[in-house]
Amino acid sequence: MFKVAAVLSGIALLAGCASSSDMRYAPIDAGISKTYNAPYEQVKRLSLESVQGLNVDVKSTRDSGKVFYIEFSKPMSAFSWGEVGRVTVVDKEPISQVIVLSEKRYKVQVTGTEVDEFAQAIFDGIERALDQ
Repeated sequence: MFKVAAVLSGIALLAGCASSSDMRYAPIDAGISKTYNAPYEQVKRLSLESVQGLNVDVKSTRDSGKVFYIEFSKPMSAFSWGEVGRVTVVDKEPISQVIVLSEKRYKVQVTGTEVDEFAQAIFDGIERALDQ
């Protein structure tokens, strides 16, 4: 009985896994957003620099002209199973919108970085660079 419960628990945990593909197919406006009164090209560059300054791995970037995507993951640590995320920069001339979305790798994971923490760190990085 214990073995069956352990196997079923393991399956349930794996079924709740978030992956980079979850980020890729999430709606473009999903997440926490902020607008900047700055050109798209500048905000796009600063967003990437801000993400690169975090303790994450940039998995991919995609530019579709008016929308720029940065997909990232945070590795597993002693305190977390890790997270996956996406930063979307949207050209809304004359402003630019940055949207941050992230999820913990496992739905039952209690520890780890929350989406609002990622968003605040990325927004702070962009704002510091714009203020210079």
